[in-house]
Amino acid sequence: MADAATAGTRRAATRVFIILCSFLTLVQINRVGGGVIANGLIDQRGISPAALGGIIGAMSLAAAAVQIPMGVLFDRYGARITTSVLSLIAVGGIIVFAVAETATALTGGRILIGIGHAGAVTTVYLIVLGWTPPDRVATISARMIAISGALSGTLATAPLAIMLQSVGFTQSFLTLAAAILIMTALIYFCVRDHPPGIERPERPPEKLTTAFTAILTMMRNPDIRGTLIMASCFAAPFATIGGLWAGPYLREVHGLSQTHAGYVLLAMVLVHNAGTLGFGPLDRMFNSRKKVVLASCAAMIVTLGVLAILPNPPLWLALVFLLLFCVTAPFFVVLAAHCRGFVPDHHAGRAITGMSLVGVGTIFLIQWVTGFIVDFAAEEAETAYRLVFATVAGLVLIAALFYARVRDIPPLPPGGS
Repeated sequence: MADAATAGTRRAATRVFIILCSFLTLVQINRVGGGVIANGLIDQRGISPAALGGIIGAMSLAAAAVQIPMGVLFDRYGARITTSVLSLIAVGGIIVFAVAETATALTGGRILIGIGHAGAVTTVYLIVLGWTPPDRVATISARMIAISGALSGTLATAPLAIMLQSVGFTQSFLTLAAAILIMTALIYFCVRDHPPGIERPERPPEKLTTAFTAILTMMRNPDIRGTLIMASCFAAPFATIGGLWAGPYLREVHGLSQTHAGYVLLAMVLVHNAGTLGFGPLDRMFNSRKKVVLASCAAMIVTLGVLAILPNPPLWLALVFLLLFCVTAPFFVVLAAHCRGFVPDHHAGRAITGMSLVGVGTIFLIQWVTGFIVDFAAEEAETAYRLVFATVAGLVLIAALFYARVRDIPPLPPGGS
């Protein structure tokens, strides 16, 4: 009987994880398809290049703005209900984006998408937290995030471009809205925050004002502050190097064509997702979360440091260090598990969304700063990009120095396996 119950729980968990992975794949098309979407806006909506930055960036800014209140909602109502309701806002935003003709309307649609899907990754993490043992959370969530990241990264490139050309901008995004609406319905009706028979943990009664005050209380904990400082580097380094400057660096310094640079960028994205998958079991392998994150930081500092120090490296060497940087950068799932260990269950949503707020906010800050650096040193392209590599490495070093003081929380008990 017990074996049958265990098998049933595993089947239910598999169904839940497949739905969540599919949902995250579709959601991230809007996040990672910025370049293809920008081309579509220029070709089919006549949007000027000057307006593109505001339209594309509005979604991430909106997502950052709602992280803290969204964390309170996660803790109050659970991931399933919160995500189902918020995703309807995002679907509405995609519909607005699909039919909009002006930059203002397009920006409004992207803002709604950002609000509605701001907690997609947090949803995956929290539901995995409810369905798996604590020592397996990083492994399972990394697997799901890596798979969905690879699939969305693939769909948001050539397939999305082909779809935009063949059926048009409006029909493409209305189709995406319909697909996400179906997945949202599946989350509401088929996903639960915990396995069958396990009730949602009792949460202390909490007024809305108290819920927000609890965030300030959490921030008084030096361990949580340290993990949040480290959260500034779970996304910003790769978003700045792989998502912004690697393409111009390869074209301007190494003379690659746009097509060949695109192949390298695709390889960087795939390697980054492979790294996410690889990071999952490392905390159990070494029975330490802190050491894994610090090792990731050390690898990023070394790879970016070499690119910053070496003058005129040959293309093959630059590619090696760029790819090494990508595979060692995605430590989010391990850091999230570490941060989660410092808070009670009813504050988990706020802890993870707090990390997301810091991480997303830092992306804009470091991209803005490096943009000034590249503009300032525009006449010496190689020097400009070496300064970019040094700046990002410096950010990682500073965050790691603060994080090094944080208390470790091993995923396995002494003598555990």
